[in-house]
Amino acid sequence: MHSIKHNRLEAAVLFAIQYQVSTAVSYSEIVARINAAPLKKSQSHRLNDQIAAKEKELTKITRYKQSLYQDWKDGEITQQEYREMKADYERQAAGLSDLLARLTAERKQLSNGVDQQHPALVAFAKYQNIEKLTREILIELVDHIKVYENGNISVHFKFADEFRRIAEYIEINTTDTAEVG
Repeated sequence: MHSIKHNRLEAAVLFAIQYQVSTAVSYSEIVARINAAPLKKSQSHRLNDQIAAKEKELTKITRYKQSLYQDWKDGEITQQEYREMKADYERQAAGLSDLLARLTAERKQLSNGVDQQHPALVAFAKYQNIEKLTREILIELVDHIKVYENGNISVHFKFADEFRRIAEYIEINTTDTAEVG
């Protein structure tokens, strides 16, 4: 059982929320400037690389699955092995197809840009002058809090994935190395 003094926990969580709020406000301002600029960059190298790697993996699995039948017919594997391996390749292919669909959707969302009124930004920005924790704030912004044996605290916020995507959108549109799309 990990324990920590209530006032230390509350102060740490309040500080984390204040930091996240200031980040959201700053993201909003940067997003507004990006969206007002005449040209937006929209390509994520990370997503493009992930999609290419997963497509290559899916092609390889499809090729393996196709060669299984010939291996069975040639007597190199039994019918039972053929069925098991085929089912395994089909499971892998389905998982990769799902992942590819999610990555492609994320890339499409990124290319559409980020609205300054994004729910993640709005949720945090409305607590700009927070001085005290309330149950409402915790419920709206915090997913969970972990207290570690050494007394360290980690606060996991709701909208974490959205914040990562917004940060990536900002990075892509504020660096010169991104491709113009």
